Amino acid sequence: MQINSVEIVPLIMIIGGGVLYHVSQKATPPTVNPFLVLSISFGLASLACLGLLATGGGIADAQLHRVNWTSITLALAMVMIESGYLMGYRSGLKLNITSFVCNSVIAIVLLVVGTLFYRESFTLKTGSGLVLCLAGLLLLLR
Repeated sequence: MQINSVEIVPLIMIIGGGVLYHVSQKATPPTVNPFLVLSISFGLASLACLGLLATGGGIADAQLHRVNWTSITLALAMVMIESGYLMGYRSGLKLNITSFVCNSVIAIVLLVVGTLFYRESFTLKTGSGLVLCLAGLLLLLR
């Protein structure tokens, strides 16, 4: 995978955010209702996004008309992911394996979805990565 200078910043954000995300999830006090924690986190994230939106010039009415069903499904996905990890870590899932397993399975499913529904290329290199991903999962789950 070739990475140019424009792509490196989002990758650093994703990786840094992912590490911070999982450490924060694992360290969340078990005595606090998980949906209170998530409500506060989503509220703060919403305020941060609104702040970034306002500093970027705000929104135009034309943009609001372009928002579609994906905002609703993205919100559903966020709640599923956040509460799934939080409850999983509380029930004893391990920090060092859980994310790897979940992200590997997600990657495999998205590889199929990308190939079948978005007509993305499936090469020998992609197939080899898929096999290695499956092998890694088998090693971790046995």
